[in-house]
Amino acid sequence: MSAANQDGPIEAVAPPTTRSWLGVGIFAFGWILALTLVPFVTNSDLATSIKATLTTLLVVVLPKVFLLASIAILGKPGFAYLKGVVWQFFRRIAPPPQVGKWRYRIGLVMFFLPVVTSMFFQYFQPVFEGGAEARPYYERAGDIVQIIALFVLGGDFWDKLRSLFVREAHAVFPQKAGGN
Repeated sequence: MSAANQDGPIEAVAPPTTRSWLGVGIFAFGWILALTLVPFVTNSDLATSIKATLTTLLVVVLPKVFLLASIAILGKPGFAYLKGVVWQFFRRIAPPPQVGKWRYRIGLVMFFLPVVTSMFFQYFQPVFEGGAEARPYYERAGDIVQIIALFVLGGDFWDKLRSLFVREAHAVFPQKAGGN
């Protein structure tokens, strides 16, 4: 199937090496340029509204412009190939659909420990080292632990979280081995 065939999907053929490196380089350069210019804009003496507008343009618009240039260089088949490579990488690091009993239990502890800690922090700040001044550090550490817990818990837990936001979703409990 060729790229010109309109009846089927575009074949993800690897583009020539020079074009692929140039396309990826232009895309990366757009992000690098945007992220390196943002500190200069935010530390400048410009009005706050102008800083906000320029920062938004740099972070949202500039990478999109470089993405379009990258797609133009790679072509549709080359971009489809590159997108396939990126998705394949993310599929490898994605959490498995189902995890074992102990991994699930450890993940639940990791998920709920920051919630419990933040509730106790309200009442027992002197117990925690650093007191109120250290609270932002404890909260950031808890956020990181919760994000890691989502990967430890596996793909089924993501579906459980998603079902919280679907009104028509119903809980289905597995039957016990004894047939109760």
